[in-house]
Amino acid sequence: MKAVIMAGGKGTRLRPLTCHLPKPMVPLLGRPCMAYIIELLQNHGIQDIAVTMQYKPDVIRDYFGNGQGFGVNLHYFEETSPLGTAGSVKHAHEFLDDTFIVISGDALTDFDLEQALAFHKEKQAKATLILTRVSHPLEYGVVITNEEGQITRFLEKPSWGEVFSDTVNTGIYILEPEMLDRIPLGQEFDFSQQFFPALLEENQGLYGYISSGYWTDIGNLQQYRQTQFDMLDGKVKLDIHGTQIRPGVYIADDVETSATARVIGPAFIGKGSKLEDEVEIGEYCIIGQNNRLSKGSRLTRSVLWDHNHIAEHNELAGSTLTSRIICKEASYLGDGSVVGNHVVIGAKSRIESNVKIWPHKQIRDKTRLHTSYIWGDHATKTLFKTSGVSGIPNLDLTPELVAKFATAYGATLAPGKTLMVSCAPHTFTRLLKRTLTASLQSVGTHVIDLGDCFAPASSFAIRHLGAAGGIHLEWSGKENDACSLLCLDAEGLPIPKSAERKVENSFWQEDYGRASMKQIGSYKEEAHWLQTYIHALAQEIAYERDPLSVTPLRIVIEASSWLQPFIVPFFEKLGLEAIHVTSTSRQDPLHVFIPLSGASLGLRLHDDGRTMQLLTEKGELVDSDLQTVFLYLCYLHCRPGATIGAPVSAPQLLENMAEGLGGKIVRTKEWSRAIMEATQEARIHPLFDSLFAIGLVILHLERTGIPLSDLLALFPSFHLLRERVDCPWNSKGEVMRSMMERTKDVPVDLIDGIKFYHENGSVLLLPDADDPVFQLVAQSADPELAERLVHSYRGHILNTLGYA
Repeated sequence: MKAVIMAGGKGTRLRPLTCHLPKPMVPLLGRPCMAYIIELLQNHGIQDIAVTMQYKPDVIRDYFGNGQGFGVNLHYFEETSPLGTAGSVKHAHEFLDDTFIVISGDALTDFDLEQALAFHKEKQAKATLILTRVSHPLEYGVVITNEEGQITRFLEKPSWGEVFSDTVNTGIYILEPEMLDRIPLGQEFDFSQQFFPALLEENQGLYGYISSGYWTDIGNLQQYRQTQFDMLDGKVKLDIHGTQIRPGVYIADDVETSATARVIGPAFIGKGSKLEDEVEIGEYCIIGQNNRLSKGSRLTRSVLWDHNHIAEHNELAGSTLTSRIICKEASYLGDGSVVGNHVVIGAKSRIESNVKIWPHKQIRDKTRLHTSYIWGDHATKTLFKTSGVSGIPNLDLTPELVAKFATAYGATLAPGKTLMVSCAPHTFTRLLKRTLTASLQSVGTHVIDLGDCFAPASSFAIRHLGAAGGIHLEWSGKENDACSLLCLDAEGLPIPKSAERKVENSFWQEDYGRASMKQIGSYKEEAHWLQTYIHALAQEIAYERDPLSVTPLRIVIEASSWLQPFIVPFFEKLGLEAIHVTSTSRQDPLHVFIPLSGASLGLRLHDDGRTMQLLTEKGELVDSDLQTVFLYLCYLHCRPGATIGAPVSAPQLLENMAEGLGGKIVRTKEWSRAIMEATQEARIHPLFDSLFAIGLVILHLERTGIPLSDLLALFPSFHLLRERVDCPWNSKGEVMRSMMERTKDVPVDLIDGIKFYHENGSVLLLPDADDPVFQLVAQSADPELAERLVHSYRGHILNTLGYA
């Protein structure tokens, strides 16, 4: 049997570790990661190995040579251009003439390959994926198999709503040689994106073998450290090149240790390293070859590669150092800090947590470095959330973070292009907008400043000016509420996930550049677009009205003192008798004031321009789910035969209603872009534009002549019960797998999360993308059934978590 080691990875998320090193060559306890893979193959009797390479191939070739020193025969296949995972294996097709195994050179595992091969032969499979179960499956390909081991569902790097299991693809495959005929030669072709989905669709013998051994992908800096900690703890079966002087403490040859030095461990100390007087090596330290640790230095949970000089009284508290670094005396390196090759850190300097320093930098004495050199720090959280890039103002979302984000965003998506910027009317959002603007200009992005605005008007301006997109800063103005950067594309829709990933990668990898002085972006201020948008929308709605219909409606509108001057002309143009109030100007509560004023409708408009609350002529607040159904009804009446997107959690009543009106409901993910893309008129939707929505309501009320409370009473009874169930991030995949196992006898939808259909009701299980919780949404005409469904599914989640 032969094997292919895929060793072409750049390891961009591991920078600066991989600035001068391909990812498979990153050391684990003193040896390249790929060396452990070769050893695993050799231990299973596999000696003929192809190695596919692209990034810095000479580093791999120089270290391993022909493989004789490692007991194997290595054959190198170098790509001149990226061929993808499957394309790179096809590049070695002349070498592969029998069943072969494909394995990554940048992961660590002790899987029993012989058992996997026996499974493959027993099933007479054409392709077998070796699978494992992980606590956080979001970064991997999620795979579901049936009782026979056949793969029934395969989804590469899903969102939380698509995580149907905690069983993932490890990137280790057993293939029959004829499978190579399905891969084009010399073209970019991917196993997970193209090859396996095609086999699954054609039912071509695609199997999954779930292995119980250790496996980890060295995908980021945190995983890189944790993998070595696992090795010291004995969680992975492999040979560590050193003498174990006591449990978890490994010392290689020629290590020189002072009598007053302490090694607490677990730890690994590589060949030729020297520990001077009063040096303390705390828990989980990995010291490579030929390092010198001078008097009084203290290390804990830190990784050092080779040939580093740590001067007296340094403290490394969770740092990772590559090679040939000089840390002068009395410096401090915080948890998660990473230092590239050939860096000099000046005396009495302080490198704060998560700071990264690129190779060949000079840090002056007594420097306090709290952002990376170059450009900012690293965090473990996802940058984009459901509502964009968001956080608590001046705590999570700071001017420093916004500056870095805008730089990455402009350089990645809009160099030389024009973006709109706008913000909610508040001092802090205006401050961030100035930071945003300057940073975009610095990377050559031209900026048109729309001033104080709301998102629907910003989208309108983007489309009418032909901009490449825009960024809108949204905030309620309340101190503890999240402030968000809403990123819009050229259609004024939220940018797609693929664009988010590009920006996020650029943000964390810090590999973007500034524009030259001749290419600095221009700046232009156009603060009239909010009024222009409101005027255009009022015209459109007024055009649809029957001027001879009825006496103008009287409505009460509560809005902020900022929004009121803009919306007064809107309602005037519609010819309505509008009573405008603020929360502080009226003497009676809104629900009391509406019937007293004789109004047909009450309306509470929010400054975001997207959300609102309807109140009936009796002053009754309309339930949010009932309001959603009513807005869809108004839309379908005004747009006969239209197709409109609706989130999977919205009331099921919508389909029957749309069918009766000749329209169509398309169920989508909860994400606003998905909902709007599924809508015939994708640029505008009643759930995301409050003025458009109220225009539809007014048209419908005038068309029917029926009071709002009576219209709402005509809807069939339905009940939605929503509940949030806490669930640790690392257990979400396990819960989803457990719940999927219940779907064998229950009809389900997998549009977003899992929607289970029961007689006379349904329940949606939706893992929250932003928080460690599940959302349960039960629907039924019977409120008691909805409550029983929620109770049942909540109990199953808690049982899976071991809480009940």
